[in-house]
Amino acid sequence: MSASTGYSAAPPASDLRTFFQQTWAVIVSTQPAPVRDGLRAERSLVNDLLRRSAYRSLVEVGCADGSLLLSATLRNGLSYIGLDLADGAVAATRAALAATRATLAGTSGIALRADVGDLPGLRLPLLPPALVAFPFNVFGNLPDPQRGLTAVATAGADILLLTYDTGPAATEIRSEYYAACGLSGTLTEDESGVHFTAGAFRSSVYHPPVLSGWLRCHGFRVSVARYGAAGLAYHGWCEAPSNR
Repeated sequence: MSASTGYSAAPPASDLRTFFQQTWAVIVSTQPAPVRDGLRAERSLVNDLLRRSAYRSLVEVGCADGSLLLSATLRNGLSYIGLDLADGAVAATRAALAATRATLAGTSGIALRADVGDLPGLRLPLLPPALVAFPFNVFGNLPDPQRGLTAVATAGADILLLTYDTGPAATEIRSEYYAACGLSGTLTEDESGVHFTAGAFRSSVYHPPVLSGWLRCHGFRVSVARYGAAGLAYHGWCEAPSNR
């Protein structure tokens, strides 16, 4: 893995939307054993957090087919809002919501095609306190992470970033996962983190001091917890955590 002092400007939003329209299903369904185990641990962590919190609504950024955080959200009595760039993912999440409503009465949820950067202007039915969650390193796929953090802070919500650490074991898991997805690209490391680039797609895992610092700069208090073999969960809240 080579060192880099940075990477090129993000691709146009239209290119990124096209990429996810074409590949979202492969990205979500391709789960080598370490990734599958990591996602299982991720869901367990979210379920435990929601079970012991006072959150009333959750926004899942990059909801994919609804298999990541939808079930934990609804089973803990929160309203659910799924956001994704891909029309197919939004349709799949809506189908998952319909199926869940058929077996779990009283649940509330919607899914729509939207960018998290537009969150403050979407006029979503957010019941406070609200949590905006980024599963499966979705935060690392944002072309402008600062815009995403600003949007969540402006919306008055707390944040949960589910990502990896930046050590060799986690980087190897990511490398094998990208290869299994058929993505041919390069891994580079710089002072901000470890970045994978393949055409219009770029996925970053930021070093813990960098990501924690960004969250604090946006007004969040931060706690970091490990999960699974290589996962790191960053929970940012805007107030004392007694009611979170």
